[in-house]
Amino acid sequence: MIQPARFRDISDIIALTGRAIRSCIDEPADVQDGLIASCADSVMWWRQHPDYSIHYVYRVDDAVVGTILVKEYWNLSNLFVDPAYHHQGIARKLILKALDDCKQLSPKQAIHLNASKYAVNFYQKMGFVPNGEPRDLPGGCFPFIYKFPQTP
Repeated sequence: MIQPARFRDISDIIALTGRAIRSCIDEPADVQDGLIASCADSVMWWRQHPDYSIHYVYRVDDAVVGTILVKEYWNLSNLFVDPAYHHQGIARKLILKALDDCKQLSPKQAIHLNASKYAVNFYQKMGFVPNGEPRDLPGGCFPFIYKFPQTP
């Protein structure tokens, strides 16, 4: 079930992020640690700016098994699902919920993100399109954009 993230979820969200990165990003442990720290920084940004973001968790039996964070309603900075729950539609549900909520709030009328190599196909299936050249960063850095349809 999708629910708004709570401040008391922060440690669970960061632990989930660590499990997902260690499972999906084929990099040395110190590089993975840096990626986890960067994602934790985004969560702490949310902690300081809760009114300028969309942050949801997906719970199964009260355990956090998925999370999505969209900073300033346009910057999708974190989307992770516990590896034990991959391929069950959780990421899809989280992104659809975030897109629906950001549609009216995004100052850019779009959602931007940098995908890992692991997530490129997923984002393409969700309607995101490439938005610039990939950069050679740990785990891969593939810029994508989802433009909200303009209403007449």
